[in-house]
Amino acid sequence: MRKYLSEIYFIGTLAVLVLSLFLMQPAVMPFFLGSAFAYVSHPLFRFFSKVTNGRRRISAVLTLATVLWVIFIVLFIILPTVVSQVQSFIEFLPHLIKKVDTFIYGFFGEHFFKKFSTGTLTFQSILKGLYTQLGSMPIGNLIQRLFSGVFSAISITINAVLVPLITYYMLVNAEKIKELYLLLSPISIKDELRKLIDKVHDALSSYLIGQMFVALFVGIYIALGLYIVGIKYAFLIGFVAGVLNMIPYVGFFSGLIPSVLLAIFDNGTLTAVIGVLTVFLTEVGLENLIYPIIMSRTTGINPLLILFSIFVGGYLGGFLGIVIAVPIAVMVVPVFESFIEKKENGSVNWSNGQHR
Repeated sequence: MRKYLSEIYFIGTLAVLVLSLFLMQPAVMPFFLGSAFAYVSHPLFRFFSKVTNGRRRISAVLTLATVLWVIFIVLFIILPTVVSQVQSFIEFLPHLIKKVDTFIYGFFGEHFFKKFSTGTLTFQSILKGLYTQLGSMPIGNLIQRLFSGVFSAISITINAVLVPLITYYMLVNAEKIKELYLLLSPISIKDELRKLIDKVHDALSSYLIGQMFVALFVGIYIALGLYIVGIKYAFLIGFVAGVLNMIPYVGFFSGLIPSVLLAIFDNGTLTAVIGVLTVFLTEVGLENLIYPIIMSRTTGINPLLILFSIFVGGYLGGFLGIVIAVPIAVMVVPVFESFIEKKENGSVNWSNGQHR
């Protein structure tokens, strides 16, 4: 067991952090959000460091300003547009369902939705119910849900200030925090643990940044493509497909199915259907070209592992579990590979030489 000590030590640390997040969520959440923002934006921090000749504090300020600007755009420009299209789609849904039901009746001679005791307004009521569960989604309510488990104005204000400060601190002191963690580890595994952390970092940063770039590309490409074709709710479909693209297979079908239905039953032309299929098929082709380039530093994460981690995370930890499930799975994979490599080789490099 001694030769696997670095893997056990790392997994133990990860388990403690996850348990702390769930057991002390209101207290730990600002540190979790600040660390997450710092980690995701670290490539941008490195870019600003090169521009400013290694001035870490200035680079951290520029990085934080960029992150806050992006958050502002999402909350006050993109999100209101999405919410508006969701509300419009809910109102349009009964009209679309009637057309689908009429089409099915023409082929099978009976109403599909009535057969299952489902009226044309049922899906609308379901969506309204889900929409209500998410809240009315004004900006203040969304920020409240993001920054605090205790919904109070004081708590929101404190966390709104605390999270950027933690992000700034993490950006400036990332290397010092890493060295402190290594200093607290057993001396015999320090060098090996450093290599393991580097492997995990390479896998996680490449995966997260790659997925964000791919999701952004998918969302913009599908939204623009559907808009050119003339499909209703093109922006909403592109947004949903881009976000859900992080879940294997889900993003593609979540955009394709409503787009085809709208092309057939709303646009009602063969040209629209061909246009939709062209948009999604070309998107898949382009994604398969850029994905290996962006994700070149990773060995690849099995889509089934991603799906499994999402389901397990949702079952054990709800929405927060879903959010952290995939990053944890990506971090565990290099640790597991290191364990297997040691088991196969039957040896490990310790700081004082080779041992078998």
